[in-house]
Amino acid sequence: MPNIGRSFHNLWTVFKHEFSVYFISPIIYWIGAGWLCLAGVFYSNSLGFYNQGTYEVSMSSLFSPMAFLTIFIAPALTMRLLAEEVHAGTHELLFTAPVRDWEVVVGKWLASWAVMSSFILVTFLHAGLLIWRGSPNIAVMITGYIGLWLVCGATLAIGVFASSLSQYQLVSFMISMGTLVLLWVAGAVSSLISNSLLSEAINQLTITNHYHNTMLNLGLVDPIDVAYFVGVMALFLFLATQILGTRRWRA
Repeated sequence: MPNIGRSFHNLWTVFKHEFSVYFISPIIYWIGAGWLCLAGVFYSNSLGFYNQGTYEVSMSSLFSPMAFLTIFIAPALTMRLLAEEVHAGTHELLFTAPVRDWEVVVGKWLASWAVMSSFILVTFLHAGLLIWRGSPNIAVMITGYIGLWLVCGATLAIGVFASSLSQYQLVSFMISMGTLVLLWVAGAVSSLISNSLLSEAINQLTITNHYHNTMLNLGLVDPIDVAYFVGVMALFLFLATQILGTRRWRA
């Protein structure tokens, strides 16, 4: 029990520090403003189609592009988390602190996820207006938000892993974005493969398959989809922890 309490304390310390650092930098405000402006544009465009009766009233036209934007936003939010520590040499101070590698990695990741969650929370205004003036499917709206939140968590975990690979933030950004693009478009590539087993295996690895095909389009929270996103988070955070541990050993 004392070890668990100490771990929670260390996580909270790392989380609190990183979360506050985000709002010191002006970059976060540019990212947030861009996210919210684009969300407003997509939402406004969708209202025109709803008024014409072209599409069913829903938040899908907002969720889908917002999920795609995480390919660019997640690398921007996470590229400095570990790369900056290594580049500045402050990672050696972490190694002398009474905090374990996984606590550093998870604490930083949770801080970035909290920032993204705050971006998502602002879009509740759009949902509220849609419920007030229309009659959307609430279940589909809820699953869409759950899916978008999980997508953010998974993409940010990949970003943290990429940040652990290099001391240069731009390199981390490119690795993270490249990995996310691959996981996003792999489904389209799988349709070109003649081997059905290989095609299905590749399709199951894609973000679009687990978010768009079930959570967004069908309004279902399938345990398999949740397990996919949780698995992606656990895998890449574990890999980042191992890389940080390797740096500790070398130091």
